[in-house]
Amino acid sequence: MNAANVSAARAFSAAEVVMDHAFLERLHAEIEEEKERLHYLQGLFQAESMPDMLDNAAHMEAVRFAEALAERSAGRLRELRALAAKGPDIHCFCEDCGEPIPESRLLAAPGCVRCRACQALHEGEKGRDGQDED
Repeated sequence: MNAANVSAARAFSAAEVVMDHAFLERLHAEIEEEKERLHYLQGLFQAESMPDMLDNAAHMEAVRFAEALAERSAGRLRELRALAAKGPDIHCFCEDCGEPIPESRLLAAPGCVRCRACQALHEGEKGRDGQDED
């Protein structure tokens, strides 16, 4: 982020103090919801095996699927907790344009470093560079 983006980022802080408290409440609610989801998914691992071979195979596949969902949930929980650890400085700014990243995006993708528009540009540029020329 260049010097102009840093000064633009600092201009938002006073107006967003009130939003921080509401955002932190929503963030903590998201964390609690993710913890409940993870606990539920981990409970699915404890089910007993089935006597029939086909039922047991289907059950084991469901357990593997629940494990994958639990891993994803645990990763999201880590990202949400890292975002919450920022405390009052929770408002993140886009690395490319310096504008604040919307709270809805921070909740949906806690580890994001760009606003939606800049991320789309970044992925588009990356896609063009990575294409093979025939």
